[in-house]
Amino acid sequence: MKFRRAQNNWVYFGEHITMPDQPSKQLLLNFPKHPEFNFSNFVISQGSRFAFDSAKNFCTPSQVSYHSLFIFGQENIGKTHLLISIGNLVSERGGRAIYVKGSDFSEKINEATSTKDQHTELMDVDYFLLDDVEEMASSLAAQEKLYHIYNTIIERGGKVAFTSCFSPEKFENTESYLTSRFKWGMLAEIKPIDDGTTSKIIQKLAKDINLTLPENIINFLMLRIPRDFISIKEAVSTINQESYIQKKKVTLHLVKTALKIP
Repeated sequence: MKFRRAQNNWVYFGEHITMPDQPSKQLLLNFPKHPEFNFSNFVISQGSRFAFDSAKNFCTPSQVSYHSLFIFGQENIGKTHLLISIGNLVSERGGRAIYVKGSDFSEKINEATSTKDQHTELMDVDYFLLDDVEEMASSLAAQEKLYHIYNTIIERGGKVAFTSCFSPEKFENTESYLTSRFKWGMLAEIKPIDDGTTSKIIQKLAKDINLTLPENIINFLMLRIPRDFISIKEAVSTINQESYIQKKKVTLHLVKTALKIP
């Protein structure tokens, strides 16, 4: 599940590196082992099982037949969670991985202050993880740099993983030489969350904050709120706040009041 976005533009799993031209501003950071970003607490659904298994196998010591992984699906259903879980597991096992957001990658590549050393640092890793790759599609310079990074890391025996809201076939304004690379490895789609998984997510989020939700409330939420993770998390949090303010147990009336549902 995607609990939140990484707050930094670049997250480095491994040694500490700072920007050479801005000592006070860190470009690549040690990644804190946030428990919300690991394989053990990812709520697996029927539609995410294949992507989960592909991501976990991707960073295991045993040899896999693919050195690139492309995870795609609609927003807020777990792509970022899986991507950063890869980095966490690689780091725990002594490897080096870097996580970059697509828009930030494009911005840094196009900056006049971006140096050759910084670009080299992006390739000096075992795993290169690029989130929301479609966000850099409008930049030809970023596409060319990504193509070079991809080839360099793969040739060195490393691995590259991407996430996107779209499958490679649906990319627009992206050079064919790059989309062909996206298709070379394993393609794994995360499909919309099913009823059973939605119920598990609601229960887990409530349990994490010591909130008791009766079964009828869970069923009501499944019918009345969007099924993406962010919406579910915000609903549970809002209900918890309303329960605390009113100092009452959760009832249907309280939930409707909290979520402004008629």
